[in-house]
This record gives sequence, C-alpha cells and structure tokens, in this order.
Amino acid sequence: MIQFKNVTKKYHDGTLALKGINLEIKAGELITLIGPSGCGKTTTMKMINRLAEPTSGQILVDGQDISTLNPVELRRNIGYVIQQIGLFPHMRIKENVAIVPKLKKISRDVYEKRVDELLDMVGLDPAQYRDRYPAELSGGQQQRIGVIRALAAEPSIILMDEPFSALDPISREQLQDELVRLQEEVKKTIVFVSHDMDEALKIADRIVLMKEGEVVQFDTPDRIIRRPKNDFVRHFIGGNRLNESEQLTVEDVMITNPVTVFLSRGLAHGAKLMKQHRVNSLLVTDRYRHLKGIVTREMLEERYHQEDLSLQQIMKSDVVSVAVGTMVTEAVEVMKQHGLSNLPVVNENGQLAGLVTNSSLVDALLKQI
Repeated sequence: MIQFKNVTKKYHDGTLALKGINLEIKAGELITLIGPSGCGKTTTMKMINRLAEPTSGQILVDGQDISTLNPVELRRNIGYVIQQIGLFPHMRIKENVAIVPKLKKISRDVYEKRVDELLDMVGLDPAQYRDRYPAELSGGQQQRIGVIRALAAEPSIILMDEPFSALDPISREQLQDELVRLQEEVKKTIVFVSHDMDEALKIADRIVLMKEGEVVQFDTPDRIIRRPKNDFVRHFIGGNRLNESEQLTVEDVMITNPVTVFLSRGLAHGAKLMKQHRVNSLLVTDRYRHLKGIVTREMLEERYHQEDLSLQQIMKSDVVSVAVGTMVTEAVEVMKQHGLSNLPVVNENGQLAGLVTNSSLVDALLKQI
C-alpha cells in the first residue's frame, strides 16, 4: 500500500532529517511512528501527503509514485487528523465533517447520510450533535469529530499526528480504545505519529521506532517488547516490560464484569445490550452464571426479523474458554490458535469468572512497568 524507497530529507542548513528510510506499510494496518524529538517521525508521515517533500528516494502509494500526482488531489484522498483538531468554529459539526465530500462533489444526500453514520459510529447521537458548533463540545468530543471528518470521504489512508496528546488522561484512553474499535470496523491504512510508547503498544499493529532520521526497529508490539533490537530500543520501551507479566494468570488480566445475557432473553434485548455497551458479542449464561454460549452481532442480524426466537436458539454453544488459574501466556496462545479477540474464563463449576480481551491484556502489561 505505502512504500518508502531509500527516502532522504536534507534541509537547506545541511541537516539530514531522514537517512535513507525504507518502509513497506500494508493495506489495512495501523502503523505507529515513534521516537525521540527530532527523530524524523512527523517528517516521514507528512511525506505521505506531500506536506513535506523528500530530497531523494521514492514514495509509492498502491504502486504509484506520489511525486507524479497533484498534491491537492492527493490530500483530498488522504484523511488527516492533527493534535489541534482544526475544526472550523463558525461551522456546525455536520458542515465540518462534510468539507472534503463537498470538495469532491459528492452529492448532498450521500454525504449527509454519511455524516450521521459516522457520528453514530463514534457514539455521538446525530440528532443531538450534528447541528452544534465545535465550542459546544468537549475536547474529547471535538477530537472524535476530527477523526470522523478524516473518514468522511472514504479515504484508504489516514494520517494522524499526535491527535490525542493534548487531551486529559481519561479522554485520551477512551479515544485510544475508540480508535482500536473503529479500526476493527473500517480497516483503513493508518499512519499514527506518537511520542508515547504506551499508546503505541496499545493501538498499533506494527511500530516504527526511529532515532536520528533512521528506522531502528519496525516490528509488532509483541516482538519489540520480547525482542528489542538493541539497547536503545530496550531503553525506549522502558526496560523489561514482559518479565513480570509472564508470571500472570488470567485472573490478573481479565475483565470481571463482561457483558452477559440470560438464555431466555429475546433477540431485541440482545441487540439493545450490544448497542448500549458498544460490544459486538454477548456471553450467554443461565441463572447460575454458567457459560452456555455466545451470540455475535452477525448472528443477531441474520435472525433478527424472525419472531419469538430466544438467544439460546441462535447462540453458538461450543465456546472456547480457559479455566481460572491459566497462565496468561497460555491464554494468549489459545487466542492466537483460534483467532479470538477475547476469551472467556470459567471456574471449576463452569461458571463465568471473567473475560480476557486484547485491551485487558495490554492494560495489565502496562501496569507492570
């Protein structure tokens, strides 16, 4: 999707900001560029939409050299989210979100429907928020608008330049979770600049760790933690993050109050719970909290219009789970083996004790620092 081929950047004063960068970013993955101040991470990102131009080398998007493209047209097809948000204060939210679709001559009916879909996607009721002005929203809500504005014209690539760093810790964590959830849904190619290793570990599929204009290590969060390339990487990620976590059991990392629903409840109730808690699946239990099955959003949508069905009748009953006391490393292997994003934990009586999720694993790992 995006390729950097021996890209350099030299400023007029002789400063060499980038020293022969080679990167290949796959379609649909979220990449985090991180490193000390002045390492070249923001310059690298800005080259993708030609806000910065390389001194030498090539940058390809879908095999096409972007230096041959009109920079204005290129930018209209790449979403861009910045720290300062950049909403126009005199425009209502729906007008802010629709700016690029209007420039691209998308019909009004289409983009107005798209605005409502995007607002709903990030948990902002369109009827309540579309006609408000930016000053009437909190910082976290404004940044959500900044994110969906970048999605409005359906770009395949989105660039994010430290978008959450100015927010308070709670809003920042919420938006990081929101971004991970959104990415599962929209599967865009996202290049995210950050100065926070915890943030990078939480959100990224792969991390580009840079130093003095060079890529030191380009790898998954897990491999960077387990196999740091050198002392610089080891120091930057904060030492041995994994040593203590390798001794953890699932009780140390699981969510103890996952969203559950009783066997006998109907499909409408299940759909309401999913929307209320913003989840894509429900764990089905009996009155004694024995784990009986799982219902996904897809199962509900497929059978929703059939009357008088209970969740028990549509659920998947052969649920992969692990027992209380299972080591975290073993649970992770089970999740990888079965391609799971979450894993129920049951006690010796088959009762639901909790749920291990990708987010709960990361949160537990970060607490070991």
